[in-house]
Amino acid sequence: MTPEEVVRAELGAWEKLDVDAIIGCFAPEAVWENVASGAVRSGHAAIREVTEGYMAHTKSFRAEILNIATSGNVVLTERIDHVDYDGRVVDLRIMGAFEVAEGKVRAWRDYFDMGGLSG
Repeated sequence: MTPEEVVRAELGAWEKLDVDAIIGCFAPEAVWENVASGAVRSGHAAIREVTEGYMAHTKSFRAEILNIATSGNVVLTERIDHVDYDGRVVDLRIMGAFEVAEGKVRAWRDYFDMGGLSG
């Protein structure tokens, strides 16, 4: 798979709310960082823990990709994540940077305004 296909598969796994598929898209040593919140997770176990916690509150998730660009093994996404979290629908504008190696996400950094989570 191309780096873009890997990223689309990762986001597709989120849309299915499939924790195993989500974790399967990450390299074992992957780092996932939500820059705005300061949360950083490393490795499958830590990423699984936070993903399962998130999924316990998530009824639906859809990543609307507005723009996507690839340079080598780096994929940048401008997207709106539409999430039903604890019965509250949130539309969060996000810029994401994914580093892909050997068909897996090695690093994922999302940049967003935490203000999108309020109100």
